[in-house]
Amino acid sequence: MMQIIQLAYIVTIMVGVIPFAMQTMISIKNLSVNNDMVKSRNTGVFLALIVVFNMCDFLIVFLRYEIGPDNVEWIYILENVLEVALAYFLIAMERDYAGEKKSSWIIVFFMSVATVILWTDTLYTTDLIWMSEKVYMMLMTFLNILPLGADAYFSVKYMHKIMRKTESRIVDAYLIIYNIVFIFLCIVVTMSIIDSRTTWDYFKNDKEIYLIFWLIFNILNAVFVMNSCRIVSDEETPETIEMRLDKIASEKGLSSREQEIAMLLYQGKNNNEIADALFLSTNTVKVHASNLYRKLGVSNRVQAVRLIRGEAAGGDSEEHEKTKGA
Repeated sequence: MMQIIQLAYIVTIMVGVIPFAMQTMISIKNLSVNNDMVKSRNTGVFLALIVVFNMCDFLIVFLRYEIGPDNVEWIYILENVLEVALAYFLIAMERDYAGEKKSSWIIVFFMSVATVILWTDTLYTTDLIWMSEKVYMMLMTFLNILPLGADAYFSVKYMHKIMRKTESRIVDAYLIIYNIVFIFLCIVVTMSIIDSRTTWDYFKNDKEIYLIFWLIFNILNAVFVMNSCRIVSDEETPETIEMRLDKIASEKGLSSREQEIAMLLYQGKNNNEIADALFLSTNTVKVHASNLYRKLGVSNRVQAVRLIRGEAAGGDSEEHEKTKGA
Protein backbone atom coordinates (compact mmCIF):
# COMPACT_ATOMS: atom_id res chain seq x y z
CA MET A 1 0.00 0.00 0.00
CA MET A 2 2.86 2.36 0.85
CA GLN A 3 4.33 1.89 -2.61
CA ILE A 4 1.03 2.91 -4.20
CA ILE A 5 0.93 6.03 -2.01
CA GLN A 6 4.50 6.90 -2.96
CA LEU A 7 3.72 6.45 -6.65
CA ALA A 8 0.62 8.62 -6.26
CA TYR A 9 2.74 11.31 -4.59
CA ILE A 10 5.11 11.33 -7.56
CA VAL A 11 2.18 11.71 -9.96
CA THR A 12 0.71 14.49 -7.81
CA ILE A 13 4.00 16.40 -7.75
CA MET A 14 4.40 16.06 -11.52
CA VAL A 15 0.86 17.32 -12.08
CA GLY A 16 1.61 20.23 -9.74
CA VAL A 17 4.72 21.23 -11.69
CA ILE A 18 2.89 21.31 -15.06
CA PRO A 19 0.71 24.40 -14.41
CA PHE A 20 3.64 26.27 -12.83
CA ALA A 21 5.85 25.56 -15.86
CA MET A 22 3.08 26.54 -18.29
CA GLN A 23 2.27 29.75 -16.41
CA THR A 24 5.95 30.69 -16.35
CA MET A 25 6.22 30.15 -20.10
CA ILE A 26 3.03 32.14 -20.75
CA SER A 27 4.33 35.07 -18.69
CA ILE A 28 7.84 35.06 -20.16
CA LYS A 29 6.68 34.72 -23.78
CA ASN A 30 3.61 36.94 -23.22
CA LEU A 31 1.40 34.39 -24.96
CA SER A 32 -2.27 34.99 -25.74
CA VAL A 33 -4.68 33.81 -23.04
CA ASN A 34 -8.43 33.81 -22.51
CA ASN A 35 -8.02 34.62 -18.82
CA ASP A 36 -5.72 37.45 -17.71
CA MET A 37 -5.50 35.90 -14.24
CA VAL A 38 -3.01 33.39 -15.66
CA LYS A 39 -0.49 36.15 -16.44
CA SER A 40 -0.74 37.68 -12.97
CA ARG A 41 2.46 37.69 -10.92
CA ASN A 42 0.42 36.53 -7.94
CA THR A 43 -0.71 33.48 -9.93
CA GLY A 44 2.91 32.60 -10.61
CA VAL A 45 3.78 32.87 -6.91
CA PHE A 46 0.71 30.81 -5.97
CA LEU A 47 1.66 27.97 -8.34
CA ALA A 48 5.29 28.15 -7.19
CA LEU A 49 4.20 27.79 -3.56
CA ILE A 50 2.19 24.70 -4.51
CA VAL A 51 5.33 23.14 -6.00
CA VAL A 52 7.27 23.95 -2.80
CA PHE A 53 4.48 22.45 -0.66
CA ASN A 54 4.45 19.29 -2.77
CA MET A 55 8.23 19.01 -2.50
CA CYS A 56 7.93 19.24 1.29
CA ASP A 57 5.51 16.32 1.15
CA PHE A 58 8.01 14.47 -1.03
CA LEU A 59 10.71 14.89 1.62
CA ILE A 60 8.37 13.65 4.35
CA VAL A 61 7.15 10.61 2.41
CA PHE A 62 10.36 9.50 0.69
CA LEU A 63 13.19 10.82 2.88
CA ARG A 64 11.65 10.77 6.34
CA TYR A 65 14.27 8.45 7.80
CA GLU A 66 17.20 10.06 5.98
CA ILE A 67 16.46 13.60 7.20
CA GLY A 68 15.39 12.51 10.70
CA PRO A 69 12.25 13.13 12.78
CA ASP A 70 13.41 16.55 14.03
CA ASN A 71 13.75 17.91 10.52
CA VAL A 72 10.38 16.42 9.58
CA GLU A 73 8.83 18.48 12.39
CA TRP A 74 10.32 21.65 10.86
CA ILE A 75 8.92 20.71 7.47
CA TYR A 76 5.47 20.47 9.06
CA ILE A 77 5.96 23.97 10.49
CA LEU A 78 6.92 25.24 7.04
CA GLU A 79 3.81 23.65 5.54
CA ASN A 80 1.64 25.37 8.14
CA VAL A 81 3.06 28.73 7.08
CA LEU A 82 2.81 27.85 3.37
CA GLU A 83 -0.88 27.12 3.85
CA VAL A 84 -1.41 30.72 5.00
CA ALA A 85 0.64 32.03 2.09
CA LEU A 86 -1.42 30.01 -0.39
CA ALA A 87 -4.65 31.46 1.02
CA TYR A 88 -3.30 35.00 0.62
CA PHE A 89 -2.09 34.58 -2.94
CA LEU A 90 -5.35 32.94 -4.00
CA ILE A 91 -7.12 36.07 -2.77
CA ALA A 92 -4.55 38.23 -4.57
CA MET A 93 -5.13 36.33 -7.82
CA GLU A 94 -8.85 36.88 -7.71
CA ARG A 95 -8.41 40.50 -6.61
CA ASP A 96 -6.30 41.22 -9.69
CA TYR A 97 -8.81 39.53 -11.96
CA ALA A 98 -11.71 41.41 -10.39
CA GLY A 99 -9.82 44.70 -10.82
CA GLU A 100 -9.98 45.57 -7.12
CA LYS A 101 -7.40 47.75 -5.38
CA LYS A 102 -4.74 46.22 -3.17
CA SER A 103 -5.45 46.58 0.56
CA SER A 104 -2.42 46.81 2.82
CA TRP A 105 -4.32 45.57 5.88
CA ILE A 106 -4.94 42.20 4.21
CA ILE A 107 -1.20 41.65 3.88
CA VAL A 108 -0.70 42.67 7.53
CA PHE A 109 -3.44 40.26 8.61
CA PHE A 110 -1.99 37.25 6.79
CA MET A 111 1.57 38.05 7.83
CA SER A 112 0.43 38.33 11.45
CA VAL A 113 -1.34 34.96 11.31
CA ALA A 114 1.68 33.32 9.64
CA THR A 115 4.01 34.82 12.27
CA VAL A 116 1.86 33.60 15.18
CA ILE A 117 1.64 30.11 13.66
CA LEU A 118 5.42 30.02 13.10
CA TRP A 119 6.16 31.31 16.60
CA THR A 120 3.69 28.96 18.33
CA ASP A 121 4.73 25.92 16.31
CA THR A 122 8.41 26.65 16.94
CA LEU A 123 7.93 26.98 20.69
CA TYR A 124 5.90 23.76 20.74
CA THR A 125 8.49 21.87 18.69
CA THR A 126 11.50 23.04 20.72
CA ASP A 127 9.71 22.47 24.05
CA LEU A 128 10.25 26.10 25.03
CA ILE A 129 6.61 26.23 26.04
CA TRP A 130 4.53 23.44 27.49
CA MET A 131 1.26 22.80 25.75
CA SER A 132 -0.99 19.79 25.89
CA GLU A 133 -1.89 18.10 22.63
CA LYS A 134 -5.49 19.18 23.05
CA VAL A 135 -4.50 22.83 23.48
CA TYR A 136 -2.10 22.60 20.53
CA MET A 137 -4.81 21.03 18.36
CA MET A 138 -7.36 23.72 19.27
CA LEU A 139 -4.88 26.57 18.81
CA MET A 140 -3.63 25.37 15.41
CA THR A 141 -7.18 24.75 14.24
CA PHE A 142 -8.21 28.26 15.25
CA LEU A 143 -5.16 29.93 13.68
CA ASN A 144 -5.64 28.06 10.40
CA ILE A 145 -9.35 28.87 10.31
CA LEU A 146 -8.56 32.61 10.30
CA PRO A 147 -6.98 32.72 6.80
CA LEU A 148 -9.60 30.30 5.48
CA GLY A 149 -12.35 32.56 6.75
CA ALA A 150 -10.69 35.54 5.07
CA ASP A 151 -10.28 33.52 1.90
CA ALA A 152 -13.97 32.57 1.89
CA TYR A 153 -15.07 36.16 2.50
CA PHE A 154 -12.92 37.73 -0.21
CA SER A 155 -13.62 34.93 -2.67
CA VAL A 156 -17.34 35.64 -2.41
CA LYS A 157 -16.69 39.39 -2.68
CA TYR A 158 -14.43 39.13 -5.73
CA MET A 159 -16.43 36.37 -7.42
CA HIS A 160 -19.48 38.64 -7.36
CA LYS A 161 -17.59 41.22 -9.38
CA ILE A 162 -15.90 38.64 -11.61
CA MET A 163 -19.24 37.06 -12.54
CA ARG A 164 -20.54 40.47 -13.58
CA LYS A 165 -17.58 41.31 -15.81
CA THR A 166 -16.70 37.93 -17.37
CA GLU A 167 -18.51 36.62 -20.41
CA SER A 168 -17.63 32.99 -19.74
CA ARG A 169 -19.88 31.07 -17.37
CA ILE A 170 -17.39 28.21 -17.59
CA VAL A 171 -14.73 30.41 -15.97
CA ASP A 172 -17.21 31.46 -13.27
CA ALA A 173 -18.14 27.86 -12.48
CA TYR A 174 -14.50 26.82 -12.49
CA LEU A 175 -13.46 29.53 -10.02
CA ILE A 176 -16.30 28.62 -7.65
CA ILE A 177 -15.29 24.94 -7.68
CA TYR A 178 -11.64 25.98 -7.37
CA ASN A 179 -12.27 27.98 -4.19
CA ILE A 180 -14.40 25.26 -2.61
CA VAL A 181 -11.77 22.59 -3.27
CA PHE A 182 -9.02 24.88 -1.94
CA ILE A 183 -10.86 25.47 1.34
CA PHE A 184 -11.46 21.76 1.83
CA LEU A 185 -7.84 21.05 0.91
CA CYS A 186 -6.59 23.46 3.58
CA ILE A 187 -8.86 21.83 6.18
CA VAL A 188 -7.49 18.41 5.27
CA VAL A 189 -3.90 19.73 5.32
CA THR A 190 -4.40 21.26 8.79
CA MET A 191 -5.97 18.13 10.21
CA SER A 192 -3.33 15.92 8.62
CA ILE A 193 -0.50 18.00 10.11
CA ILE A 194 -2.14 17.90 13.54
CA ASP A 195 -2.59 14.13 13.16
CA SER A 196 1.08 13.75 12.32
CA ARG A 197 2.29 15.87 15.27
CA THR A 198 -0.05 14.52 17.94
CA THR A 199 -1.74 11.29 18.97
CA TRP A 200 -5.05 12.62 17.67
CA ASP A 201 -6.51 10.76 14.72
CA TYR A 202 -9.07 12.80 12.76
CA PHE A 203 -8.96 10.62 9.68
CA LYS A 204 -8.46 6.89 9.69
CA ASN A 205 -6.99 7.13 6.20
CA ASP A 206 -5.59 10.65 6.43
CA LYS A 207 -2.69 10.03 4.01
CA GLU A 208 -5.01 8.78 1.30
CA ILE A 209 -7.53 11.61 1.81
CA TYR A 210 -4.73 14.17 1.89
CA LEU A 211 -3.24 12.79 -1.30
CA ILE A 212 -6.57 12.66 -3.14
CA PHE A 213 -7.32 16.31 -2.37
CA TRP A 214 -3.88 17.43 -3.50
CA LEU A 215 -4.20 15.45 -6.72
CA ILE A 216 -7.62 16.98 -7.43
CA PHE A 217 -6.34 20.46 -6.69
CA ASN A 218 -3.25 20.10 -8.89
CA ILE A 219 -5.40 18.74 -11.73
CA LEU A 220 -7.66 21.78 -11.37
CA ASN A 221 -4.60 24.03 -11.58
CA ALA A 222 -3.42 22.29 -14.73
CA VAL A 223 -6.88 22.45 -16.34
CA PHE A 224 -7.19 26.13 -15.37
CA VAL A 225 -3.90 27.11 -17.03
CA MET A 226 -4.38 24.93 -20.10
CA ASN A 227 -7.93 26.15 -20.72
CA SER A 228 -6.74 29.73 -20.36
CA CYS A 229 -4.26 29.34 -23.22
CA ARG A 230 -5.84 30.94 -26.26
CA ILE A 231 -5.56 29.20 -29.63
CA VAL A 232 -5.59 31.84 -32.34
CA SER A 233 -7.04 30.55 -35.59
CA ASP A 234 -6.02 31.86 -39.00
CA GLU A 235 -9.25 33.85 -39.14
CA GLU A 236 -8.44 35.53 -35.82
CA THR A 237 -4.84 36.40 -36.70
CA PRO A 238 -4.62 40.16 -37.21
CA GLU A 239 -3.57 40.85 -40.80
CA THR A 240 -0.86 43.50 -41.08
CA ILE A 241 -0.49 45.76 -44.11
CA GLU A 242 2.70 43.87 -45.05
CA MET A 243 0.79 40.57 -45.00
CA ARG A 244 -2.01 42.06 -47.09
CA LEU A 245 0.42 43.51 -49.63
CA ASP A 246 2.28 40.22 -49.91
CA LYS A 247 -1.02 38.49 -50.61
CA ILE A 248 -2.05 41.10 -53.20
CA ALA A 249 1.38 40.98 -54.84
CA SER A 250 1.13 37.21 -55.16
CA GLU A 251 -2.41 37.31 -56.56
CA LYS A 252 -1.88 40.25 -58.94
CA GLY A 253 1.66 39.49 -60.01
CA LEU A 254 3.18 42.72 -58.71
CA SER A 255 6.89 43.33 -59.06
CA SER A 256 8.94 44.17 -55.97
CA ARG A 257 9.15 47.81 -57.11
CA GLU A 258 5.38 48.00 -57.62
CA GLN A 259 4.88 46.52 -54.16
CA GLU A 260 7.17 49.17 -52.66
CA ILE A 261 5.21 51.91 -54.42
CA ALA A 262 1.94 50.39 -53.21
CA MET A 263 3.20 50.61 -49.62
CA LEU A 264 4.21 54.24 -50.04
CA LEU A 265 0.86 55.05 -51.64
CA TYR A 266 -0.82 53.46 -48.64
CA GLN A 267 1.29 55.70 -46.38
CA GLY A 268 -0.06 58.77 -48.19
CA LYS A 269 3.07 59.68 -50.17
CA ASN A 270 2.73 61.65 -53.44
CA ASN A 271 4.75 60.94 -56.56
CA ASN A 272 7.56 63.36 -55.67
CA GLU A 273 7.92 61.88 -52.17
CA ILE A 274 7.90 58.34 -53.57
CA ALA A 275 10.59 59.32 -56.08
CA ASP A 276 12.78 60.71 -53.28
CA ALA A 277 12.23 57.64 -51.08
CA LEU A 278 13.14 55.17 -53.86
CA PHE A 279 15.77 57.34 -55.58
CA LEU A 280 13.78 57.34 -58.83
CA SER A 281 12.64 60.07 -61.17
CA THR A 282 9.05 61.27 -60.91
CA ASN A 283 8.33 60.02 -64.44
CA THR A 284 9.60 56.53 -63.53
CA VAL A 285 7.33 56.52 -60.48
CA LYS A 286 4.38 57.48 -62.67
CA VAL A 287 5.13 54.57 -65.03
CA HIS A 288 5.33 52.08 -62.13
CA ALA A 289 2.18 53.53 -60.58
CA SER A 290 0.31 53.21 -63.86
CA ASN A 291 1.35 49.54 -64.13
CA LEU A 292 0.31 49.05 -60.51
CA TYR A 293 -3.17 50.49 -61.11
CA ARG A 294 -3.61 48.31 -64.20
CA LYS A 295 -2.67 45.12 -62.34
CA LEU A 296 -4.89 46.00 -59.42
CA GLY A 297 -7.80 46.80 -61.74
CA VAL A 298 -8.21 50.37 -60.49
CA SER A 299 -7.89 53.76 -62.16
CA ASN A 300 -6.30 55.94 -59.47
CA ARG A 301 -4.39 55.94 -56.21
CA VAL A 302 -7.45 56.45 -53.98
CA GLN A 303 -8.99 53.26 -55.33
CA ALA A 304 -5.62 51.49 -55.01
CA VAL A 305 -5.29 52.47 -51.33
CA ARG A 306 -8.85 51.33 -50.62
CA LEU A 307 -8.14 47.98 -52.25
CA ILE A 308 -4.97 47.61 -50.16
CA ARG A 309 -7.00 48.33 -47.02
CA GLY A 310 -9.45 45.61 -47.98
CA GLU A 311 -12.25 48.04 -48.77
CA ALA A 312 -14.29 48.32 -51.96
CA ALA A 313 -12.20 50.25 -54.48
CA GLY A 314 -15.11 52.52 -55.35
CA GLY A 315 -15.06 55.16 -58.03
CA ASP A 316 -13.40 58.27 -56.68
CA SER A 317 -12.13 59.52 -60.03
CA GLU A 318 -12.45 63.08 -58.85
CA GLU A 319 -9.63 62.46 -56.35
CA HIS A 320 -7.31 61.09 -59.00
CA GLU A 321 -5.89 64.28 -60.42
CA LYS A 322 -5.96 65.97 -57.04
CA THR A 323 -3.59 63.42 -55.40
CA LYS A 324 -1.70 62.22 -58.44
CA GLY A 325 1.32 64.45 -58.76
CA ALA A 326 1.15 66.95 -55.93
